[in-house]
Formats: sequence, structure tokens, C-alpha cells
Amino acid sequence: MDTIKVDRSFVSADALAEVVDKAYDFGVTECRLFSKMLRTQDNDHYLVRGGNGRKYVARVYQEGSHLERRESDYQFELDWLLFLHNQEQPVAYPIARQDGGYLGHLNAPEGKRYYALFSFAEGEEMSLQNEEHLFRVGAAMARIHQVSNDYLPSYERRPMNLEFLLDRPVERIQRFWGDDPDRGNDLELVLSAAAEARIELEHLFENELHSPDGWGPIGGDFHHSSTYFNANGPIFFNFDLCGYGWRAYDIATFLLNTNLVHRSTEQTEAFFAGYYSQRQLNENEHAAISPFLTVRRVWLTGVFAVQHGLAGHTFIAAA
Repeated sequence: MDTIKVDRSFVSADALAEVVDKAYDFGVTECRLFSKMLRTQDNDHYLVRGGNGRKYVARVYQEGSHLERRESDYQFELDWLLFLHNQEQPVAYPIARQDGGYLGHLNAPEGKRYYALFSFAEGEEMSLQNEEHLFRVGAAMARIHQVSNDYLPSYERRPMNLEFLLDRPVERIQRFWGDDPDRGNDLELVLSAAAEARIELEHLFENELHSPDGWGPIGGDFHHSSTYFNANGPIFFNFDLCGYGWRAYDIATFLLNTNLVHRSTEQTEAFFAGYYSQRQLNENEHAAISPFLTVRRVWLTGVFAVQHGLAGHTFIAAA
């Protein structure tokens, strides 16, 4: 019988423990998959306990074709997080292997999958009802944006430009909805919204108020679910969607992820007050947040499109 094609596999925790134990020098005493939903866009995360008494998180990235990732894309993420950690920014950072590197790979049934080990983010999930949390998260995001202006990348990573955020997702949505007569109105709405957002953003990028500081390394997916609080304040983790992009897009993403755009004015103002306490947004950046909310929705719709019929059909699933 021919070997059957596998679109998505889960690495055995016991097998991963053996791989990590050989690659790192602390001795693995436990490795188990975090409880999660099976969704096509997620990486897999494992809690790892070392013989040194410390906890770590092992991330096994999806096979790279899902988001058209190359080895350098993963290396960029790890290198930037190390930079932020060395700048004393509150992020979960990669742990060095015995060979001095930070990225390993596995030969999974669907192809090569990369993996890395990260420090464990201690604390409790941030509360969106806590205005102090929102203020401190805003301030911490702004500091990350500021210090990242000095980051000199050693690896290439696909930039989050309009081709990545709009053009390619729109192409993918058209493939899934273009021949579906029941989706005609939905497709027209997405295409119209994407075109309007592009026009508005291109105007903001080109006018005299545009600032080079508005573009640089960003988290790409700041989220309350990946932000914990401990005695030292907030700590961020899960930077799989990081890269070069617009800082206003980073803010829009957080507003959409947390639904702050529909929460109380006091909560939204607390976040912006924190951000402004460290970094001012010029008129262009502030005006760009609204169209970037649309851009994020379009991008998410494209990313969650079902490609191979796996579990986790979101937004574009067949009924």
C-alpha cells in the first residue's frame, strides 16, 4: 500500500521529549501537549519540565507551506525575541540548544516541521476589565515598538505589507467564494471593504505627515490571551505572526483581538493612555487604525479559509 498523505499531524509528547532531551542540556522530566482546539492555523505547544526544576514551552510550528514560511522566517522571530529580551522587554524568549542555536526541526509525516523552546510565561491572563492592565499593556507595546527601531535583523522575514495583508487573502477568498452563488454578496462586501481600506491607507502612507517610525518590527498579533500578568507586570508570548509592519496595524490588531472597539470608552482610553505615555502616534498613524481594522478582518478571513478540509473550519467553511 502506498504511504497515505497527511495534512496535519500531532507529534507524540513522548517522542518530542526525547528530541528535546537530546538537544538541550537540562534533562526533560515531563512533556505534554497543552489542551487546545484542533484548528488548521495553530501551531502545537507542549509544556516541558526540566531536571533543573524550570518549566518551558516547546512550540512545534506547522509545516511551512500554510503561511509560506521559510527557515529564515522562524529564525527572524527567535532573533527578534532575543533582542527584546536583552533589551529587558517582557517577552517569552527562546532557549539556546546545546549546539548554540535556537531552532530545530522534525521530520513529520506531512514534511519538515521546525520547533523551538521558550521560557515559560508565569502569571495570570490579563483582565480586559482592569484598566490598569490595559494601561500597562499599552505602555509595554509602545516600548517594544520604540526599542525595535534599533533592531538590526540577521534573517529575512516576509513583511506585513498590503500584498501580504490584503492582496493574497483577497485572492484566496475569491477562490473559495467566486463560484458560489450563495456567497456573491459576501464576496462583494469583502472586495469593496478591502479596496476602500487600501485607498485610505495609501493616501496616509504618501502624505506629508507620514513618519518612518510608523514602520518596523511588530508583534502582529498582540492578544489578551497571550498576555499574562505577574508581580513584574505584563509578559507577552506567542509571536508567530511577528515581522516588519505598521505600528498602527499592531494597535488595530490588539483592539480587534480584545474587542476593545466595542467595549467601554474608559477601557479603550486606558490602553491608549498607556501607549501614549511611551510613544506618541502622529495624525496619520491614528487615522490608519480604522482601515487597519478592516485589513485585519480581511486577512483573518483569508487565513482561516479551509484549504484541505481539516477540522477548524472558520469563516469560510462549507455548511
